Parts: sequence; C-alpha cells; structure tokens
Amino acid sequence: MKHIARLLFLTIFLTISVSAMAKDDTAPSIKASINKKRIFVGDRIRYKTEIVSRDNLEIEFPQFKDSKIGDCEIKDSGSSVKRSLFGNRSYINWMDITSYYVGKRTIPSIEIKYRERGEGYWRKLNTGEFTFTVETILPKGARLTDIKDIKGVLYPFSWLKLILWMLAALIGLWMIIKLALRFIFKKAPPKLPHEIALGEIETASKQFAAGGEVKDYYVKISDAVRRYIESVFSLKAPEMTTQEFLASLGSSSKLSAAHKELLAIFMEACDLVKFAKYKPARSDIDGVFNTAKKFIEESKDVYMKKEVKG
Repeated sequence: MKHIARLLFLTIFLTISVSAMAKDDTAPSIKASINKKRIFVGDRIRYKTEIVSRDNLEIEFPQFKDSKIGDCEIKDSGSSVKRSLFGNRSYINWMDITSYYVGKRTIPSIEIKYRERGEGYWRKLNTGEFTFTVETILPKGARLTDIKDIKGVLYPFSWLKLILWMLAALIGLWMIIKLALRFIFKKAPPKLPHEIALGEIETASKQFAAGGEVKDYYVKISDAVRRYIESVFSLKAPEMTTQEFLASLGSSSKLSAAHKELLAIFMEACDLVKFAKYKPARSDIDGVFNTAKKFIEESKDVYMKKEVKG
C-alpha cells in the first residue's frame, strides 16, 4: 500500500515538473536591434523590437511623451504581427529615431508588457540599451559661428502693406486719369488776330453763298476787318465812322501808303452797300472779299514782329 502511495506521488510530481518545463519552453523571447551605429545629424535609425511566442499574446508597447525616447526624437513608428511555418507569432514594433546633437547618444532600455489572451495580469519584458554616434557634416575643425538662430514665423499677408499698395495704386490711377483728361481736353492755343479775321470773312462768304443777304455779307466782312485793325494797329476802327477812320489813317505811321489806299477803297465799297443801298455785281462781291483777305495777309507781319519784340 505504501508503495502504491509513493508511486502516485512520484507520478503527480513528474507531471507538474514536465508541465512547468513545457511552460518555460513556450515563454516569449524578446530581441531588439538598431540598423546603424553611426549617422549624420538629422539622419534616422530604425530601432526594432521583436517578441516571439507560440501563444496568442496581448502586447502593450510603451508610449513615449513628446515623441522622445531618452535624448532622441521619434520621427515615425509602426507595428505588425507575423506567423511562421512552425506556428510561432512575431510581434514587431519599430521606431525611426534621430538626434540633432553631435556625439554618442543612448537609447535606454524599454519595458514591454504582455499577457496571454484572457489572463488578468501583465508580465514584463525589457530590452537592453543601445548606443550610436552622431557626426556633423561640417568639415573637421569648423566652428558654428555663422549659424543664426531661427527667426519667428513670417506672415506674408499684412493689412498695412495692403493699404499702402492700394493707396499707391489709387494715386497712380488718379495721375493717369488727370493726364488723360488734360490730353483730351487740351486747350488749343489762342488764335492770332489775322487767323480770327480770315476765319470770319470765310464764314461770311460761305453764309452768303448759302443764300444770305448781300448787305449782311458786307457788314460782316467790314466788321471783321475793323476788329483786326484794332487788334493789330491799336486803332479804334470799330467805334469810328468811315470818314473818321480814313482821317486817322492819314496821320498814322503804322500802315503803309499802299495799305491805306487799299483800306480806303474797301471801306467806301462797303459803305455803298450798307448805307446807299447799292446792289453790287458778282465781281464786286468777290472783289471786296479778295481785298479784305489781301490786306489781312499782307499786314499780319506787323503784328508778328510786334509779338517777337514783346
């Protein structure tokens, strides 16, 4: 009976031992690695952690505050699960890290939690530390004296600049409009006395040719010549009678003898039509126009010389 009890105890002990050993054989393994030992400033290192187990595990990788691990920065990360042909599961986590400080940098040990599906408590695995070297891209011995601090944010939009540009545009537009209006409404230079007189007798001739009265024609031509004489020779011709005007011509040195004679013939011809109701022939009508035109064109040089002296 005692032998049977001992045999039963030994069987139970062996069963428990084998189960414990089997359990230990299936415990997950952890492996961590980095793909580079030396980098330049700003380059990245791939830090990889792999947990291998035959069981279906729940894995909890650590969360890093401010995306930093030790004195390194985490730029990217990811995780995946793979199964092998022999039934093992690989729980992979990777991080791309970098450092902007030259010299040796250390990736500290990290703690990873795991448990089988359905278990209520977590077990822990720890990785080892890794070191790598960060090198500068500057030539050996160069000093960082020309590197300036980062400036603040540049804002391309500015209300002040917009207002100033709008004011400049309005001023430019106003100047363009002003110049255009000045060009469009540019005043023609004032006409000279002889140009005014010639224009008036030409108008009188056209009006007569269009059916005007002959007396009105003679009055207009006579008045045009009198105003011309007043402007050029400073004689009050429009205010004088023909006799007074002809008498003033005799004592005036401003007109040549030929011009005085021409004016006397012209004035007397005009008075015959205006006051004596003389009906001139066509040749007389043309003649009085030609006489007025000839006098104006020949005497205009007197005015032009006076303007040059002035």
